[in-house]
Formats: sequence, C-alpha cells, structure tokens
Amino acid sequence: MRTLPTSTAVANQTGLQMTPQARIFVADDDPALCLLLRETLQDASYDVTVANNGDELVRMAQDHPPDLILVDLMMPLMDGFEAIRQLRNDTRTAHLPMIILTARSTSSDVVTGFDSGADDYIVKPYDVDVLLARIRGHLRRAAQLPVRNPLTGMPGNVLLQAELERHLSQGHQFSLLWIDLDNFKAFNDAYGFARGDRAIHMLANVISETAAREDFVGHIGGDDFAIVHFGNMPEQLCIQLIASFDQQVRSLYDKVDLDRGYLRGIDRHGVPRQFGLLSLSIAVVSTNTRAFTSVDHMSQVAAELKQDAKHISGSSYVMDRRQDRPRSPSHERRGQHRPEALLIEPNDMLRATIATTVRLQGYRPMIAASIVAAQGLLARHPKPTLIIANVSDPTAWSLWRSLEVATPLIAVVSNEGAVEAAHARGATAALIAGENLGDFTDQLLLYVPRAEVDETADRLRQNDLIRELQARTSRLQREVNEDSLTGLANRRYVDTSLRDLSAEALRLGQPLCAIMADIDNFKQINDQHTHMLGNEVLSAVGGLMRQAAREDDIVARYGGEEFLLLLPNTTLDSAADVAEQIRTLVESYPWATLNSQLHVTISLGVAEQQDAGPEQMVATADRHLYVAKRTGKNRVHR
Repeated sequence: MRTLPTSTAVANQTGLQMTPQARIFVADDDPALCLLLRETLQDASYDVTVANNGDELVRMAQDHPPDLILVDLMMPLMDGFEAIRQLRNDTRTAHLPMIILTARSTSSDVVTGFDSGADDYIVKPYDVDVLLARIRGHLRRAAQLPVRNPLTGMPGNVLLQAELERHLSQGHQFSLLWIDLDNFKAFNDAYGFARGDRAIHMLANVISETAAREDFVGHIGGDDFAIVHFGNMPEQLCIQLIASFDQQVRSLYDKVDLDRGYLRGIDRHGVPRQFGLLSLSIAVVSTNTRAFTSVDHMSQVAAELKQDAKHISGSSYVMDRRQDRPRSPSHERRGQHRPEALLIEPNDMLRATIATTVRLQGYRPMIAASIVAAQGLLARHPKPTLIIANVSDPTAWSLWRSLEVATPLIAVVSNEGAVEAAHARGATAALIAGENLGDFTDQLLLYVPRAEVDETADRLRQNDLIRELQARTSRLQREVNEDSLTGLANRRYVDTSLRDLSAEALRLGQPLCAIMADIDNFKQINDQHTHMLGNEVLSAVGGLMRQAAREDDIVARYGGEEFLLLLPNTTLDSAADVAEQIRTLVESYPWATLNSQLHVTISLGVAEQQDAGPEQMVATADRHLYVAKRTGKNRVHR
C-alpha cells in the first residue's frame, strides 16, 4: 500500500537508509530556468522531475503523485492556471502543495492563481533561500496528515498503518484487502471530477456496507481503499464486494455508454482506446498464510498481488496462497520482470487454462474476456511479448496490428478452415479449441516459447504450476462432460461414449441396452410450483437413477427433463427390470417433503442394440418412451 509521504528512499555509503527524499515536480517551458531549479533543489536533497508544459505535468502527477509541485503560469498547450485546476479536481492529486512560479506579479494574476487552487506563489527572479524556506514549510504542513480522508471521511493512511502495526505486533490473525478502482482515469476524463468523486463515494459505501462490523475499513487515498478483515472468509468478502460494486456502478454511466459497454478515451501513452466500465482489483494477504515482519513487508506483497489483479480485465481478486519459505533476491524480483502475455478468450474455462499454461512458461498473463477489456489492459501495459487471442471476433486482428512493436500472435480458432485463414493473416500459430482441454494445453505448450526469466527463481513455482495445470485440466474436463444441476453425465459425454460402448460390446459379444426416461407433466410442475422446485425435482430424479444403476452404467441427463441410461453387458429383460425399479423409486419418493401438493412420476422406454448400431438403439428407446407416454404415463415400455 502507499506509504506517506510519497518519496524516494536514499542510502548512504554504508547502505543504511537515511531520511527519504521528498519528490518535487517542476513545470516550466524555460529550459534554462528548469536546469537551474533542478540543480538548486537537488543540492538541497530533493528528488526533482521536470515537465515542459501543463499537460505533461498533469499526466505525470496523476500517474506518480509527487510531494510538492512548482508550476509556471505561462506555458504552451496548458497554462499553469488550468493545470492547477485539473490537479485540484483529481482525488489523486488534490491534497498536494502547489506553488506558482511567475514573472507577472499583478494582483489579478496572483488572485487567479489562488482561485485555481494554488497554495503559494513566488515571483521571478526568486531568492533561493526564500524558495527553499517556503518549500520546507509546505512539505512540513503536508506531513501533518489528517487522520481521516477529507473526501470520504473514512480513516486515512496514518490510522490504517497504525492499525496494521498494532495487530502485527500483537500476533493477531487477520487479512488485508487492498482495493483499487480500474479505468478511473478514463471515467474522470469522460465525465469530470464531480462524477469521479461520486464513484469514490459509492465504492466507500459498498465497502462500509459489505465489511463486517468488527473489520477496519480505510481510504488509503485517491481510488485506493483497504479492509483489515478479522474473519476466516476473505475470499467470500471479495466476492460480495465485487457483486455489489458491479451492480451499483452501472448507475454512474450515461445510457448510451452503458449500452455500448465502454468509454472512448486516450490512454496515458496518447493512444485512442476503448475502456470498459469501472471495476475493482483486490489483493488479499493474510497472516494465516505467512508471517509478515512489518507493514512495509505486507504492503510489498499486496502491491505485487494487486498488479496481478490489474492484469485481469473486469473486477477480480488475487489471494496470496504462497506459504512462508526462504526467498532469494532474484525470487523477490521475479513478479516485476516477467514478460507479459495478453490473453483474449471469452470462454471462462479455456481462458483459465491458457492463463495457467503461460504462467507455467514464465509469463505474467494479462487476462481479457473481450477486445474492449483487452484495450483497457493495453492502456496500462502496451507492449506484451505474446498475444493468444480468440479471433472469432474480427477486431482481434486490428488490435494486434495496432501494437507499436511486432508481437507474435497465437490464434485460437474453431475448425480446420479457420486455421488456414489465421495463417494467411499472419498468425504465428493457430490452435483449434476442441472439447479436449488436455489436448489443447499440450498443443499450446508446444507453441508458447519459454520466457527468459531467472531459472533458479522460476523453478520455485514450477512444480506448483504443473500441479495447478493438471488439477485445472481435470476439473474443467469434468465440467465439460457433467451436467451442473444433477451431477450426471451430459449429452456431450453420452455422444462421445456411445460408439466406444457399442464397439466394446460387439468385440466381447455382449449385449448393450439403453433406457430413455422422461419426467411426466414436468412443464406443469414448473408452471405451478416454480422453476426452482423443478430443479429440485430434476436433481432428486437424477439421484434415484444413480441409485438404481451399476458402477459401469452411464447415467446422463440427456436434455431438459429427459434422462438416458446406457447399460453394458445387460440383456433386454434385465434392462426392463432396472427401468421398472427406477419407475417405482420415483413414484414412491416422498415428494411431499418438497411441496405438499407435489407428486412426480416417470415414463421409460427400453431398447437393445441390434445390427443397425447404437444410434438406432437410442432412437428405438425414445420411440418406446413415447408409447409409454401415450398409453397412460408412469410406465415402462420395451
């Protein structure tokens, strides 16, 4: 987190830390005066940065706020009056001491300068001792910080640091959530500082309403907030914060921008961009995971995690899951120097798999679900080393070609024809995103080059990432083949398994049977008792089918209220017995426990594989099912 004052630490020849240098920004279009001021202030042990006009000063101060600003009134592009007005109207820089440098000493100019927001003025030519004395005075007053943030009234940085130091010294268990707004500059540029302040107030209210009563909430400054959380569920708190913020933030946008889904603006590098809606980046560090030696140590870890969160489009949170272990200096620097890979993929599961893969190869992923989201990431990190993009959106190609530096592109496509088209448009490689995520990951590893990183440091995470990738691939593969409501196999899994079961039955000379089942009058259940109860009925019926099936049988939700059972090495008579068992289980189930007026039955059709093949077997079972429906329901037909 930010520590105040914002300054650069210096070291003496022994390497010990001395008093931090205050950072001063000087804005003047006179090169000779800038050089003289720089030398004068550096001789007085200040860290000095020079801007040549007001526009450059505003951009520099917004990106890296200094401790004090010296600004000339008469400059090209933007004069000192307007620069001061803009800085005062920005919550990130509103608190900074600002001193006017002017050769125009008329009272009207001085009054205008003060009305714009200046704290003091010095007339050229100036007396060096007077200038340094005034600088010292303003820095001294600025160091006497209020304990509460003047914009939100929440506890400020001083109280937050004191709170953290107290709990660390007493060995308390807690988590620190560092919360930052994304796309805030673009929002301020589009709507002005007044609505920007509304956004800050809205986030402050979301945090205050969501955090537990015993938690400590603070406003670090600008668009940064913090929560010291004493509960055991910081991840759940992050989810609640994001859900509440994402819902409420829409009220701050004009309808035309909300319908479009983005704002048009210029990034800090002067490139036109599309910026998504305001979102949250949250870093979470916890004393339950590791021991922290100081607030600075905790802040450094949180800062690295927040950068990871800001590499993900939309609202996101990143948890510190690393356990305590010796960390070499090269390992500490690893997170700051990994090359960046931009990922653009709308499918959640595939996007997560790609992100894990590029981490394994030594990259820091910039994760976007859309082209607009990728624009926002490129505004902060304009030079990725690699792009992996789903090119079904044709604007992906124009985004790729707009980069300043030629960057390899791995295109994610849907079929063989698209592979050839992607190569023709210049893609380095083109990979088909099929159903088997394991195969896709293997192909991706072949085409993603190993990043040039410190091998010793990177090896510390290698095994963890491999295990993460294997676990994620296994989980995602299960989700691809599993119905999320009932936990049964889904239609996709049945379609891919049917041929294998049929071939195995023919090879071994064994029978194969299918049972097609359909819940009777299910539409009436939904209409009379709500879809929520209908989902409970589907889940319960799925459980009863599993109860009747053997371990080798495949039980699937085939679609809607239809279920399909595939029974290898089972005769038609035995399959009919299983179907009757399912019918009886469903009819006798205590449905009144769900709703006193609820009664559920099921109809089933049974068929055995013949020479026509497995698809015909399923079609025959389906025909028998509808015979059971037409002849009275709640029965088995074979």
